[in-house]
Amino acid sequence: MHASTAIKWGHRLLTAVLLVAVVGFCMIQFLSSGRYNDRLYSQKPLTDKIWLYVTQYQNAGATDSDVYRYYLYRHIDGDPMNVLGDSAPFLTADRSDVSVSGVGSRITVKMTGKIYSFSNSSFFYDGKMPVMPTIDIDAKGINAWRD
Repeated sequence: MHASTAIKWGHRLLTAVLLVAVVGFCMIQFLSSGRYNDRLYSQKPLTDKIWLYVTQYQNAGATDSDVYRYYLYRHIDGDPMNVLGDSAPFLTADRSDVSVSGVGSRITVKMTGKIYSFSNSSFFYDGKMPVMPTIDIDAKGINAWRD
């Protein structure tokens, strides 16, 4: 009888400890996943409804490469960082010299370098009208072992 009670209490204690660990991990992930510490690097119109905004990560050190995030959005009056902080970049790369052009709702990206993330879709509202441009990419990697 005592062994059964000890096993039950041990199981309850282990379950409680695991629950606290999972909740603690989730809280740490939630609190650390805030906005990027970026600054606005450049902005330019691609079409009459679509603007390109490029941000640069500010905390890159001697051992980190620069990180640039590319956003498609409508023209933003005021500080774009307030709006872009709630948006997702369609491209995250280590280069700032990416060639981005647009015709209508088709956006073309040409680059050489390292791509950390890419999405071929972006979505935003221009007033009440939804805008979802199609994004094509032509990327070439850099091979450090060749001259």
